[in-house]
Amino acid sequence: MTDDEAADAKVLYEWAGVAGVELDDDDPDVALTKWQESILEQREADLQSGVAWHPAVLAADEIVAKKPNAATLRAKIQRDVSSWFVQTNGKFIKLGGGPMQYSELELAKLLPQMISAHYENHPKIMKDANKISYAAMQGGSPDPRMTFGIYSGKSYPQPGNSAKRLFRDGLWDINLWQEPSYRHLPPSQNFQDQPCAFQDMLTFAIPDETQRNHLLDWISWCLQNEAQKPTWSILLYSEEKGTGKSTIGEVLEALFGAANTSAVNGIRSLTQRFAADVLSKKLIVAEEVHISSFSDEGNALKDVITNDRVTVEPKYQASVTIPQKSCFLFTTNHKPLWLEGGERRYYVIEVSHDGSALGPKSEDFSALVGRVKAEIADPQKLRDLYARLMARTQGPTFHPKELRFADNATPIMRELQETSGNEGDEVLEALLLDYCVEIIPSADFPELISFLRSRNANALRNALARLGWGERRLRVKGKQVRTWAKRSLEIENRRISSNQLAALYKPDAVALGYTWFDLDFYLEKTWGHLRQDRLKRPSKLDDAASGTTANESDNPDGKFGPFNGPKSHLRYQTVMFEREALASKAQELPPHADDENPDDDLDRHF
Repeated sequence: MTDDEAADAKVLYEWAGVAGVELDDDDPDVALTKWQESILEQREADLQSGVAWHPAVLAADEIVAKKPNAATLRAKIQRDVSSWFVQTNGKFIKLGGGPMQYSELELAKLLPQMISAHYENHPKIMKDANKISYAAMQGGSPDPRMTFGIYSGKSYPQPGNSAKRLFRDGLWDINLWQEPSYRHLPPSQNFQDQPCAFQDMLTFAIPDETQRNHLLDWISWCLQNEAQKPTWSILLYSEEKGTGKSTIGEVLEALFGAANTSAVNGIRSLTQRFAADVLSKKLIVAEEVHISSFSDEGNALKDVITNDRVTVEPKYQASVTIPQKSCFLFTTNHKPLWLEGGERRYYVIEVSHDGSALGPKSEDFSALVGRVKAEIADPQKLRDLYARLMARTQGPTFHPKELRFADNATPIMRELQETSGNEGDEVLEALLLDYCVEIIPSADFPELISFLRSRNANALRNALARLGWGERRLRVKGKQVRTWAKRSLEIENRRISSNQLAALYKPDAVALGYTWFDLDFYLEKTWGHLRQDRLKRPSKLDDAASGTTANESDNPDGKFGPFNGPKSHLRYQTVMFEREALASKAQELPPHADDENPDDDLDRHF
């Protein structure tokens, strides 16, 4: 060993070495050193981001040594530093640091300071700080983790995914999701038995138990399935002020986290040209809502409530299509006569009671609202409220993708239906939503017309146009086919992105961004299923169609998806296999033994 190698080894052991732990043969747990734990944590982060299956990453991660050498130590620090920023147009964006962009000169000054803070200014690490900074900014490594990745221009929340950046088709998306800090607390042991101010307020404000339970079902489902979105929203209406509508919005903001919430007045900020900042949040609370049912804004709002993807134009950037995970809570002090009768995107609750601002019980209700605000200001009580909602089982008439007007309509919704509306459109929309259908071959129109008892093909086309559909030519089963499809539908390289179909595998597939399917497979499992199940006709898309809903047994090798991008070869099934292998490998890692002279202040990092 040369003098330089010996010096490197000394630094390495000071930083990463810890005393080994003797294992009892009967003890099934394997004790790992902090170095080994850090490698596993980074590997999990790679899995979350999607970069783990890049060939250069697979090659680099074949080694999980008992003791790291100088090269693996240096590489580990460089991977850490390179995960702090993404690059675009010669500028650098700090992940989790807002939209501010830094020049190369600014970053050359900033990075050594950040490295110093992160590694507590340890002199043996700081000696390479400038080299690591330069490599992160200018390096040409084939490993995407070794340099600041190129930003795709897409920023959106991926709830449940802890990675701050997501590797998609060679570029990096920014994950805006931030887990609320209160969730790190354990719930109280008897949280179910503790008084709940929010439940008491809802009982006062919404006396009808059915409506109150449906609201709680919606809230709890959205929290339990944060990586997905419902296709209908909540609209709280009262002509009186001080009925608790805004307080319900504040509770939801606390539960989802302020960093994951957009609070706006009206809907203009949701439908205007530069709506990226608002639509990139998980929860959107819009107050003082009032729109025309047939206005451009109204139709645009219907699309963002329903669709899983939305095209936005960030300021000073080109338009991009991003996943849309938002759930929407609207409030209004005006009777929503602008809603179409039988509307299936808004569950309308009339919040009217004696505790309003001018009501005889206003003081009692104000005191109750005060209790609610104190409850959500206390992290432990907020954690217990979250635990209650996470343990809640939704009622039999609740469905996140279908409002089911006949079963769930409130009195105000039925009143609106009697005065206006097109029931045929609602029936058609509910049918298509139930089967995740967003593409219909034009050749199959006659069967659908007969089922809906529509007047003719023009009537069906007009109904689809009102629902946001349009004509589109697609290549299906090797042939060009005329179809009608959702205008917002994203299709690339004969693949289609569908969160709803991906969720039939497991919600985890959606959380990791594995939502892309082979187009022919998607058509068979959506429209083909609807035809066999409801129209009672075999699908024309596949002579051997089974008509069953997509699941692992339909697609055991993942040949048709879900993939993590329109061009990617990475399938969800590979993710599951990799995780199982990683867990198995972790059990085989031996402890780091026989270290001498550990350096405690460096050891805390690994």
